[in-house]
Amino acid sequence: MPQRILGIDIGSWSAKAVLVESSFRGFKVEEVHEVPIGAGDDSTKTERQVAALELLLEYGALRADTTVASLPGEYATTRFIELPYSDPKKVDLTIGGELADVLPFDLMDAVYDHTILDKREDGSSLSLCIAAQSAKVSDYLALLQSAKVDPRYLPADVIQLFSLYQNFLKADASKAEAPKEASTEASTFILPTPGGPPDARLVVDIGHERTLVCACGEDGIAYTRVIRAGGSDVTQAIAQAYELEWEDAEDGKHEDALVASARHPAPSDAAARMSEVVASGLRPLVKELRRTLQAIRSEKRVRVARIDLIGGGARIRNLANYLAEQLNVPVANGVAVEQIVERNVEGPRRPAYALALANAIRTTAEDSATRMDLRVGEFAFAGTLENVRRRVPFIAGAIAVCSVLTLVNVFAQYHTVSAREAEIDQEFCSITKKVVGREICEPTVAISVVREPASELGAFKLPERSAYAVVAELSSLTPKDVDVTFEEMEVTPDRVRISGATVSFDAVDKLVSAYSANSCYSDIKKGKLSKKGDGAGVDFQLSIKLRCS
Repeated sequence: MPQRILGIDIGSWSAKAVLVESSFRGFKVEEVHEVPIGAGDDSTKTERQVAALELLLEYGALRADTTVASLPGEYATTRFIELPYSDPKKVDLTIGGELADVLPFDLMDAVYDHTILDKREDGSSLSLCIAAQSAKVSDYLALLQSAKVDPRYLPADVIQLFSLYQNFLKADASKAEAPKEASTEASTFILPTPGGPPDARLVVDIGHERTLVCACGEDGIAYTRVIRAGGSDVTQAIAQAYELEWEDAEDGKHEDALVASARHPAPSDAAARMSEVVASGLRPLVKELRRTLQAIRSEKRVRVARIDLIGGGARIRNLANYLAEQLNVPVANGVAVEQIVERNVEGPRRPAYALALANAIRTTAEDSATRMDLRVGEFAFAGTLENVRRRVPFIAGAIAVCSVLTLVNVFAQYHTVSAREAEIDQEFCSITKKVVGREICEPTVAISVVREPASELGAFKLPERSAYAVVAELSSLTPKDVDVTFEEMEVTPDRVRISGATVSFDAVDKLVSAYSANSCYSDIKKGKLSKKGDGAGVDFQLSIKLRCS
């Protein structure tokens, strides 16, 4: 049965939702919707997010069976834990102690989940852990529930980017923007080398106030990070440079923002001026992305061969080529992700729905990393029990209907079986009349009469061995090394006559000897023995007296 799953993303600029319908064949996007979060200072941000979320859920087409929201990555921390064993039960028992040594907060005041990424040939393993302080999880769930949202799952948003890689970006062979003239500061690209680290893609979700980064490869998630930089830095730069109000600067960014590169220079002086302003706003993000690539390079677990851009801040014109030159890594827009929602939303806003889409397909994910959930322990989802309580009257009614239908079916089956039984009894009576001359409807009596029938000639006993049994027994007594063909067997109550062919006269003697060894066969006489016309065998006849009745 198809299931409707709603993925929610509460950002700093807007609240977004993607509704997918999941079935055994896959999933498809049914609805998308977005509600901007009104302007204001940080002290009112939570209230503005709740108001936007409430308005978002008033959109009737978003009715769903399951809701998935994700905890902001800055509230959580990810750690890679290596253990000298890979048995899942043993890892479950010890992962908490290992995690406690590397967390920046007390494990007793935290919730966490983990998954094994790699089981190595030497018996060791590599696990990915996600942990967050209980207070952070509690506050975020309270924010959601104040808008009447009780998510079934609460993963970390930065981890969910791996779902987008697995489902869409991994197979995306679209051309990436390659650097033409690399920046002198860009020492972040690792050339592929034999035996070197495997290739990976860096999925970069550029939001309004933060950017999510997830390095994804064939072996799973290799690196995650949340960068406190994004589209708001560009807006701030435009507002200051052009002396605009914040809202006007936002509109200007969405309509005119571009950034030039060596491959794509600014087409006019006005565009060049805008490019300089946007580049200054992007400087914090570029700096942190460069640090991220250097950190991945130092760990050498993967080689970043390509960067895929998603998120609402990824649509600044020529951003992919600009970043390719600044970072010395091929960069592409995540078009494969945008295509999933292209029939539901206009082009410029398609990248903004990436995280909501990742949350919506969380329940269909096959990779264990994206199925990690922070709704554990005291935060475990209780909505299933509540749904059952609400549906008790309907469930009780369904049980009553099923019970009535079961009783009707039992009665109908009983009636059918009774009628069939009567037909069988009548047929039995008819058969006994044909066999013994009179109807006998009691099976035990009929069997007794058949075994010892009475007639005008007196009582006689039916033979215990049939002609078929005699033929089968003679066949089994025939030596395996004798090549013989039985052409005719005539079985009477006291004698068997056999006609056949074999290879030689000695073979006939072997048959006689084999049959004589059985006490039920005696007085074996050879009939006419003659060579075949072509000289390739002997025709023979045997007459055998039956001693066993």
